[in-house]
Amino acid sequence: MSKFRRNDPCPCGSGKKYKNCCLKKSGENSFPNISRTRRDDDIIPTDTVFDYGQPYIDETFLNTNNVHEISGPRLLYSLVLNPLVEEIAHKTVRGLLNRGKEEMDRITNATDVESLIAIMRKNPDPINHEPLMKQLVRYREQAVPIILQELKEPQNDSFVELSARILHRIGTNYSRELIDVIKSGCNRKAYAISVLCVLLAFYDNDESEKLLWDYYHYMKDTFPNDTYSDGPLLGLIEIRERRREKASLN
Repeated sequence: MSKFRRNDPCPCGSGKKYKNCCLKKSGENSFPNISRTRRDDDIIPTDTVFDYGQPYIDETFLNTNNVHEISGPRLLYSLVLNPLVEEIAHKTVRGLLNRGKEEMDRITNATDVESLIAIMRKNPDPINHEPLMKQLVRYREQAVPIILQELKEPQNDSFVELSARILHRIGTNYSRELIDVIKSGCNRKAYAISVLCVLLAFYDNDESEKLLWDYYHYMKDTFPNDTYSDGPLLGLIEIRERRREKASLN
């Protein structure tokens, strides 16, 4: 991820300049925080997403439907595509900032998945995201069922983001489980669904494209002043790019 300048919009999505928000709070070398506090009414009731017809992701669609310059789903997408960047950033920042050490020790010394999930629920310091994710990937067989079950209930934004990144790193196709969470889970917060739409696009599933298409148009119509639509739109873009890559190999 590129370095944010002092007068740029803050990557946390607050609407403030970077120098007056996350830079001021944590220092210039801290990690940008993807999450922000969201309105309680940003909820998508079950069975309210409409049928927007058959997906057609052509150049015209992509040219007239743009991802926001700064948004949580866009930052998440960048982290998913470039995990080594955050690993390097963690090592660098850990040597510069004296914070989060107690939490880091609990992550390092945890001997069971439940302890790690408990840390994950409590909005851990972004400086500790990388080691926490590594530990949970290490215990993937025990961690994945718990994470997928947790996603069916309302969670804070940080938990959803970390879950998406952990599941992507593991590499197993969890599209059926994700579709079940998106369509029928209790966790119907718009931002959570937007994040899971980003992850869904990386798995092969015939149902994904239509689901992302409907959620993109629904979120764009229902929440025009927010960036929730970026998640399903990035998912559609990812599906299109993967298809083009496969076509070029044939």
